[in-house]
Amino acid sequence: MDRIASDHETRALFRAELDRAIAEHCATEAELASFAEAAAEALNSLVRLPAGERAA
Repeated sequence: MDRIASDHETRALFRAELDRAIAEHCATEAELASFAEAAAEALNSLVRLPAGERAA
């Protein structure tokens, strides 16, 4: 941590790697959320009653 705090080049590399890791994490989370939404829609279509009827 001292080197990151004192060395501008090391700090820049650390920040670039941190930004990359955060972007990768966000992309993975978005992909998982999209998958979960699609799965929920597919499941919902399987349990829907015909002609708009509602379950009790």
